[in-house]
Amino acid sequence: MKKVLGNKKYIFLMCAPALFLLAAFVIYPIINIVIMSFQKTNGLTPAKFIGIENFIQIFQDEAFLKANVASLGLCILAVIFNAILAIVVSILLCTFGKRTQKILRTAFVIPLVLSISVISQLWLTIYHADWGLLNHFLDFIGLGFFQNKWLINPKTAMICIAVVGMWWMFGMDLLMAYSGIKAIPESYFEAAQLDGAGFFNTVRYITLPLLRDVAKTCVTISAIGGLFTFPQVYIMTGGGPGDLTQTVMMYMYKQAFSNQRYGMASAVGIIVILETCVILGGISWMFKKGKYQE
Repeated sequence: MKKVLGNKKYIFLMCAPALFLLAAFVIYPIINIVIMSFQKTNGLTPAKFIGIENFIQIFQDEAFLKANVASLGLCILAVIFNAILAIVVSILLCTFGKRTQKILRTAFVIPLVLSISVISQLWLTIYHADWGLLNHFLDFIGLGFFQNKWLINPKTAMICIAVVGMWWMFGMDLLMAYSGIKAIPESYFEAAQLDGAGFFNTVRYITLPLLRDVAKTCVTISAIGGLFTFPQVYIMTGGGPGDLTQTVMMYMYKQAFSNQRYGMASAVGIIVILETCVILGGISWMFKKGKYQE
């Protein structure tokens, strides 16, 4: 076995299928997007090289700047109300009995097994101004003055979009955090209890330090999910009212498939990739070993 694993040709042969898929579905598309970002093309006529003109137009477009700010805001909200809140809830969840844990864990994970398209349609019926469940519920409990056109009102539209995405993704972060806590040896908690450590000290000095890698994964997934918000915007508002709920992914979609400006859409994709790399680098720095005492 050692002789086989030490054979570089054998290792390359075993990795060849994965390398082929990586090259075909990741590396080649990225290279193609980079090339298209410096071109003016509608997908039908021959492409024309225009240098960085697409990037200049993008940063001069107020709609893109608003969409980018909206996406970054969703990214921050997703980290706070998905990753961080999921870790807190999972810690509290572990203090309940096993039966209660099972029921609550299942309840939190149910939205995750549904398609985001189904989730968006579900919340669309909840938010609808005329026959939506939310307005009817407010009227039923005597709070009819809170009724609103949730997806049309500029003050509430983006909040409604954010709630849908966070409600859908919350179960994934909670499940990862919960599994991470359960993977911590029970003897650590027993030793802390014998030493007289309270709940908060146990969480601070045992649970959180040993949950660092899981927390990093939760924050990373939540941040990327918030930044790449698209399906619920497309289904629920289409980016409206106006362009208030337009995210950077919705902006890229419109440039490519509504305006047939594939070069500009590719430039937006490059910018999003760079932003993602910066965000991931910042997350890695925050969770880097030695930045805080364990």
